[in-house]
Amino acid sequence: MSDISSRKALPHTSHVPLEAVVSMAAIFFFAFWPPVHALDIRLAAYFFDGASASWLVPPSQEDFLYRLVYRAPKLALAIAGGGAALWLVTEAVRRRWRPRYTQYALGLAVVALVPLATGLLKAVTGVSCPAQETIFAGPYLHSDMVTRLVGNMPYNEHLRCWPAGHASAGFALLGLRLIAPPLLRSSFLYASPGVAAGWTLGIYQMARGQHYLSHTVVTMALAFLISSLACAWLARVEDRG
Repeated sequence: MSDISSRKALPHTSHVPLEAVVSMAAIFFFAFWPPVHALDIRLAAYFFDGASASWLVPPSQEDFLYRLVYRAPKLALAIAGGGAALWLVTEAVRRRWRPRYTQYALGLAVVALVPLATGLLKAVTGVSCPAQETIFAGPYLHSDMVTRLVGNMPYNEHLRCWPAGHASAGFALLGLRLIAPPLLRSSFLYASPGVAAGWTLGIYQMARGQHYLSHTVVTMALAFLISSLACAWLARVEDRG
């Protein structure tokens, strides 16, 4: 079989546009459909003790669990990402650029872009954390994307909780999809580390009253959107090569 025919036999680009559309639909759905926010509040109540006005994991508590689940993932991602980027640059200088280096570069781009995009959205959306809201003994009124945009609720610089920033450090591992063989980029095998890490960090933050369920779902959808677009770009590069 020739190289051209073998490329045609690999339908590795077909899943990407649909995945991107589904991801964008999920972001819109979990940001703007009112019943989602009602469900968020119900679920958050399971982590909150109304009698003592405290969360399952106190937000101010900085114990071993905090260092393990909050501090360590950010540090590990920064060290691993920085080390991988340095290695890639060194290899590119020492040798000719190889096709697999494009995979590595796009994977690292996903790892960087997921937290960056999440952080930018958090900075401009003005959505509250559960622990900040009066319904959970906080000082501020509940603020979600609907009340911000439709209800004309003013921006408050202290409210920066949408989407889930900490979980983005875990979902950034969806960049591993870029190092997979073409037929496996839509496989859950390469997506599972990012999904598992993102939800571990996300649920921990929910137990601390720092995020609602929908905040974490949106972050996951954003990570899938970015990684699927990167997969589509890589597929085009490979088809041209």
